Amino acid sequence: MTRLYLDHPLIQVETDPAGTPLRLRLDGETHGEVGICNRWRVDDHWWREPTARSYFKLVTRDGLLCTVYLDEMRGTWHLERIFD
Repeated sequence: MTRLYLDHPLIQVETDPAGTPLRLRLDGETHGEVGICNRWRVDDHWWREPTARSYFKLVTRDGLLCTVYLDEMRGTWHLERIFD
């Protein structure tokens, strides 16, 4: 089962110097030692507003599997989905 967050809530992500996620903070809880399952980039002109996002499918040491993205236009990190 997958929980898709249509509002794409803001999250806190700690990255390495190359911008790769190392840790993330969701609902007041820090999830460290992040492994990257997949990464991809989206550049588009959705609905007349340019979009530039770097997506990461992550798994944490404590078993959280999720998709997050960096909105490169705004410099903010967002949660897109959590997998059960």
